[in-house]
Amino acid sequence: MNNKRLLLLVGVTAISAIIATSILLNTPERFSANNENIGDHLVTDFKEEDVAEIRIKDSENETILKQTENGWVVANRQDYPVDNPGEVSQLLKSLFLFKIGLELRAEEEHYAQIGLLSPEAADEAKAYQAELEKEGVVNPADPRGMHLSVKGRNGSTLVDLILGDEFGEIASRAPRGFVVRSEGDHPGVWKALGTLNQATGDAESKNTDKRRGPIATPTSWLSYKFIEVAKLKSITLSAPNDKEFLGWTVSREDENGEFSTGDLKEDEEMDTAATGSFKSLFNSLRFEDVLEKEAFSKAKDSKNARRAVLTTFDGFTYTVDLSPKTSEQEASGEDAPPPPSPNYVGTVKVTANLLEQRTKKEGETDEEAANAEELFKATLDNLKYKLELEKVFSGQVYEFANFSISSLDKARDGIVKKKEEEAAEGGAAAGLPATAPGATAVSPPIAIPPRPSVTTPPVRVTPPADGE
Repeated sequence: MNNKRLLLLVGVTAISAIIATSILLNTPERFSANNENIGDHLVTDFKEEDVAEIRIKDSENETILKQTENGWVVANRQDYPVDNPGEVSQLLKSLFLFKIGLELRAEEEHYAQIGLLSPEAADEAKAYQAELEKEGVVNPADPRGMHLSVKGRNGSTLVDLILGDEFGEIASRAPRGFVVRSEGDHPGVWKALGTLNQATGDAESKNTDKRRGPIATPTSWLSYKFIEVAKLKSITLSAPNDKEFLGWTVSREDENGEFSTGDLKEDEEMDTAATGSFKSLFNSLRFEDVLEKEAFSKAKDSKNARRAVLTTFDGFTYTVDLSPKTSEQEASGEDAPPPPSPNYVGTVKVTANLLEQRTKKEGETDEEAANAEELFKATLDNLKYKLELEKVFSGQVYEFANFSISSLDKARDGIVKKKEEEAAEGGAAAGLPATAPGATAVSPPIAIPPRPSVTTPPVRVTPPADGE
C-alpha cells in the first residue's frame, strides 16, 4: 500500500516538473541578468574635437548641434551660436561616464513596456497607450524615450542611445541612472549608472538672460546675445504696404529728454503714457526663436508690416523690419480664428556713422585736451567693436514676443492726443458766474506759461560704461 502511494507521488512530481519546464521554456527571459559587463563604460571614450554633430530627439522636438570652426551652433536654427558651449562639453562628459549596471534581456516587442520606443515610433506608442486605457489606466505615459546620437568628423557613430525611465532620482538612494537601449557600443538594453542634465542652464541661477528648457528643444540652446540700443535719439515708424497708416518720427534733444514728433498742432500734445516705454524698449530686446528666411518672406508683404528706424546719439542706426507672424491656421487655410496677439517676425540691420575726430573745446588746457583725446579714442574703439559684434545679427530672421514689440506698433494717433480742456465745460467760458449761489467755489486750473525750448548740444564723448 505504501509502495503504491510512493509511486503515485513520484508520478505526480514528474508530471509537474515537465509542465513547469514547458512553461519556463515558453516564457521570454526579458529581465534575466548578465553580469559580465557590469562596471564597463557604456560609451567608448573620445575627444570633443573629434565630434562633428550631436542629435537630441524626443517625442516632440529635435536639437541638432554642430561643431564648426567658430564653435558650437544649433544647426536646425540656421547655425545660430549656442549660448554656453560648456554645456555641450558637459553633455558629452555625462555620456562618457555612463557605466553598465545590469543587463535587461528585452526584445523589440517589450520596448514600449519599459519606455524605450524610438521617438519616431508614434503609431506604436499610440497603440500601446490605447491598450493601457482599455485596461483602465488613466493618461498612460508616452512609451517613447529620448534618442541621443553623436557623429564623428570621420562619419563614424560615436554614441547611439535611447534613454528611458530614470531611477534613483533621490541622491541619497544611490545608485542613479537610466534604463538605456544601446545601438552602438554594447548593443542591448541596460540599466546604466550615471546622471544627465536634461535641461539647459543653471536651475539655481537668478539670471533671467539665461535660456532654460529641455535639451531636445532647439531654442533652449540659442545664444541670448543681441542688439543693445543705447542712447536712443530718434525712432521712425512706417508701414511700407499700408498707405493709410499714419507713420511718425519722434526724437529728443538729449538722452534724458522726452520724445516728441516735432509737428504737433496747437490742440495736440504727446501721450507720454504711450511714449514712455520708448526710452528702454530696445535696451535689452530679446528674441524667442531664429526662423528660416522663408518665414519672413511669407509675412513681410502683410498690410501690417512695419519698419522701425532707430538712431542713437553715438551714431548707430538700426533698421528693424517687422511683420505679425502668420498663424498655423492661416497657413493651412483653416477657418479657425488666428491667435489674438501673434508674435512678430523680423530682421535687423545695423550700421553706424561714427565721429572719427574730436572737436576741441575752446579754452581747454593741453592736459585737458590730452585726457579728452585719450578718452575719445577709447570710446571710439569700443563703439567700433560694438558695431562688429552687432553686424552679425543682420541676415537672420527672428521671432519676437508680442509684448516686446506691441508698444511700438502704433499709428500717430496712438502716441499723440488732444490737449485736455483748460476750463470746465459750462463754466466761465460760457458767460456764467464763477460761483453760483450755494455752490462750492472751484478754481480754474492755473495756466502755466510754456517754458522756452532749450537745446542742449549732444555730448560727443562719454566715458564707456563698466564692462564695455
